[in-house]
Amino acid sequence: MTNRKDKNEPGKELKGMIGQLHPYSSPMQILIIMALSIFGAEVVIMLIFFTFGELEEPVRVILDPVLLVLLLSPILYFFLFRPLITLIYERSQAEEGLIKERDRAHQYLDIAGVMLVVLNTEGKVTLINKRGAEMLGYNENEILGKDWFENFVPADIREKVLQTFYKLIKGEEPPVEGYFENRILTRTGDEKIILFHNTVLKEGGSITGTLSSGEDITQRKKVEKALKESEARYRLIHNTAFDGIIVANINDIIIDCNTSAEKIFGYTRNELIGMELSNLMPEDYRARHRMGMQRFLETGSSRNFGKILEFEGLRKNGEKFPLELVLGSFMLKGVVNFTGMMRDITERKRAEKEHERIQARLSQSQKMEAIGRFAGGIAHDFNNILTAIRGNAELAIEDVDKSDPLYERLDGIILSVMLASKLTRQLLLFSRGQPFELITLNINKTVESLLVMINRLIGEDITISTELAPDLWNIRADEGNIEQVIMNLAVNARDAMPQGGKLFFKTENVELSEADIKGITEAHPGKAIRLTVRDTGTGMDRETVQRIFEPFFTTKGSEKGTGFGLAVVYGIVKQHGGWVTVSSELGKGTTFKIYMPAHTESSGRTEGTVEAAAKPDGAGEKILLVDAEDRVRGITGAELSEHGYKVLSASNAKEAQEIFDSEHGAIDLLMTDIILSDKNGIQLADNLRSKKTGIQVILTSSYMDLKTQFPSIGQKGYKYLQKPYSLTGLLRAVKDSIEGSRMKQ
Repeated sequence: MTNRKDKNEPGKELKGMIGQLHPYSSPMQILIIMALSIFGAEVVIMLIFFTFGELEEPVRVILDPVLLVLLLSPILYFFLFRPLITLIYERSQAEEGLIKERDRAHQYLDIAGVMLVVLNTEGKVTLINKRGAEMLGYNENEILGKDWFENFVPADIREKVLQTFYKLIKGEEPPVEGYFENRILTRTGDEKIILFHNTVLKEGGSITGTLSSGEDITQRKKVEKALKESEARYRLIHNTAFDGIIVANINDIIIDCNTSAEKIFGYTRNELIGMELSNLMPEDYRARHRMGMQRFLETGSSRNFGKILEFEGLRKNGEKFPLELVLGSFMLKGVVNFTGMMRDITERKRAEKEHERIQARLSQSQKMEAIGRFAGGIAHDFNNILTAIRGNAELAIEDVDKSDPLYERLDGIILSVMLASKLTRQLLLFSRGQPFELITLNINKTVESLLVMINRLIGEDITISTELAPDLWNIRADEGNIEQVIMNLAVNARDAMPQGGKLFFKTENVELSEADIKGITEAHPGKAIRLTVRDTGTGMDRETVQRIFEPFFTTKGSEKGTGFGLAVVYGIVKQHGGWVTVSSELGKGTTFKIYMPAHTESSGRTEGTVEAAAKPDGAGEKILLVDAEDRVRGITGAELSEHGYKVLSASNAKEAQEIFDSEHGAIDLLMTDIILSDKNGIQLADNLRSKKTGIQVILTSSYMDLKTQFPSIGQKGYKYLQKPYSLTGLLRAVKDSIEGSRMKQ
């Protein structure tokens, strides 16, 4: 608006110049000129009439106006009309100039990109440019003369803005320097945000109104708001992200990070900002990091960007840890910056190692299982051979007098077979193919029978000594399981003494009171036998002792142990109602003490005692003998025949079925190996018993699947005879089965 005022100055100067050149520029001046002209003309006429004497009245009357006109015309022309014509022309030119100046000023206002509005002292619009009208949504003529505050200021701020305006008009408050934001109301009722700049208009020292310029910043404010919201969302995501985020500049200085990065590295945000990025990585990574950054700055590309990489990080406390890292870069104000998203994978790596460890142990366990099955197969075949050897030797020794030198040799064969059967029992124990059978057992005899094998197992650099109580109480236990306990403890002692040492076995009777077992969870008072196994090995610390009975736990490398040995010891002892204690000290060896409840009753078979010499004979009972091994079938049939039984032999289930049918079911006892070529012995027994419910069954085997077969044998009431069996054991089992059948009848 100030520019428009400046452009009106030339018009005012023109009017001033016209006033100076023409003194007849007012009505009074024109009247004075006319009066003086008429007066002068009349004086001249009177002088003319006076000079020519008195004229007649008619002539005088005619000449007077004519002379007046003739005299006034040039006078009025030169002194009145000509100046007036000139004035009118000049005024016309001045007005045209003013119009042109006004139009030019309006053009200037209309091409302005901002709103220009002039308010008078009453707040009414006296001028507004095209842009201002467009902002409001009106035509210029619709706005002029309207109250600005009533029509174009939102109601919620109207009173405040109006008060500020009146203070400006009254001079009570100077205009705000610079720019300020205010809202306006458009024709549609929408609001726009305008960035205003105000100035007051003055004439003659008095304030006549205000001139305001305003820029529509509504869209800009929306963009700013969106940017702020976007920034807030980014910062929220940035700070709540699970992964650590670090931003660094080309000088390798950290310029931003999130909360997860603080937690991962143990620094605060203030400590990280400004720190060299290489300080967050171990020394051996820093050179490669600098080389990679330099290569990127030189070539503009990196083969590592966008890939998931595994590196090591360095925490504030100096701890190294594994992390996953994804690198990237971005441009900010023409400058390259780098981003790194990282994840602490310490727990994952620990879990992976644990998984690998368990997988290795599982593989080892599967390998051991496979070896065990192989061992079981060997034991099966070997036991069949031993059964035939023992049977022939026992049949032969019955016909030889004890004074005969041959008797001693035959007895030696039988003893050798018994020792060999101990070896196969160990194989079956290893393969878990030995049935669980509680017998009355003397641990002294078990230890003594295992000493030869233990000596061979642990090597010559370890000395074995024993202290076995002569009057040791018996226990009720499965002999194979107790042997496994002793063997596992011996193997554990051997591994603890790689440079050799001493291994000590001791047995003793103990009577435990409540005070003796205080603090031992599984223990209970009463009579028990205690087996002590002590070595002079490396020993263990307290933490290791607390974990040694855990499955898969081992202090040996994966190539030496699976972590099952002591866990099996603990499980077997607990199943027998006993408990284990252990004491150890680093460098001073380890002592295991096995407690087993004593069994003082005399009932039940006692392993290691001499079997009764009497061999019960039969009375012509018919026995169906089924075995795939010709030697076993032949010697067993011979033994039974010589002791009063009628034997019908078959090599498989089909032959046995045919014999049973041909005999019309007149069979007293079925004795069959579990493993046959066409069907297993349990299935054969089930089939024959379905046809004859009273038939008795003895199942024999060198090896069986304990998980699936042995439980079903007991449930069905079948007897089981482990190969290689003795002649006495065979005859006793047959006699007991047949007599049991008669008692039921």
